[in-house]
Amino acid sequence: MDLDLMQLSGMGWFSKTLEAAARLQVADELGDSTMTYQEIAERVGADADALQAILRSLSALGVFAHLGDGKFANSPLSHRLRDDHPQSMRHYVILAAGLYTDTFGNVLHTARTGGSAFRALHGTNIYGYLEKHPEDADLYDNAMEDLTRPVSAELARTYDFSAVRSVIDLGGGRGALLKGLLLAHPHLTGIVGERADTCARAAADLRRIGSTDLLERLSYVETDILSKVPGGYDLYTLKNVLHNWNPESSVRILRNIRAALTGTAEQPGGRAPRLLVIEPLIEQEADWMRALFQMTVSQDGTEGRTEEGQIAQLEEAGLTVERVIRLATGHSVFESLPTTSER
Repeated sequence: MDLDLMQLSGMGWFSKTLEAAARLQVADELGDSTMTYQEIAERVGADADALQAILRSLSALGVFAHLGDGKFANSPLSHRLRDDHPQSMRHYVILAAGLYTDTFGNVLHTARTGGSAFRALHGTNIYGYLEKHPEDADLYDNAMEDLTRPVSAELARTYDFSAVRSVIDLGGGRGALLKGLLLAHPHLTGIVGERADTCARAAADLRRIGSTDLLERLSYVETDILSKVPGGYDLYTLKNVLHNWNPESSVRILRNIRAALTGTAEQPGGRAPRLLVIEPLIEQEADWMRALFQMTVSQDGTEGRTEEGQIAQLEEAGLTVERVIRLATGHSVFESLPTTSER
């Protein structure tokens, strides 16, 4: 639909309204059924009239379906607000419409200074903030799993893992990328390199799930990618990590990975260990909102990424891009090896 300035200026209201519906778990209560707004309100503990306004507002955008006579059902979009949906986005919606949107309330700071609005608000970067706010950290971990599940499935289908035995995912959260890869390729073992607090939460979550197969093949190791990256693995992955860092820090991270790669022996058959950098790129006008998001929420000096810019950073770090693979999720995969003179 065509939007005028009045509608555009109120889009933040829709974001917070969507957050409220996600937090109330309205989609979970609806499931595959039809209910009146009064029935839903009673189940989720909400005011009936306010909930009707929420549902009517969101249904205008295709989130929930208004069937008339005060009755509502899930739509294809709102089904993905359900926790039991295989492509659930509920946790990411709460994070994006909550902490991230609240940070955008200070986007004028970024506009005036180029600096991170998040740091200006909280006095630290997002990772330092999460260490001190466990509830937000748990939400963040779940949200990253929401984003990663479809990428993991697509990478498992697209990339040839036949010559790979061990994969370390750096900055991989609770291991959503590796869980998908390990389930699709039973010969793989996976290691997540993460901050200590994330490793502790992830290991506890894996034990709670109780999957014997994953418990045997997936582990977590405390890693500070800005300092040193552990060696000894066949494949290194870095998904949606670099776009949280400015160019200087990104190159520093990549140099640490290059050092790990050059210190790792070749695999049987002479295949050298390699790195997959997996990132969404700026390719059209709408992608610039992602760039603004990174500038506002991430490290001071963070920029949007183009294919040329990502390749330049890899080359500056002493890595050569062998090929770029496009995933159906909109991500680009930069398969890289240490530059010959560096090895």
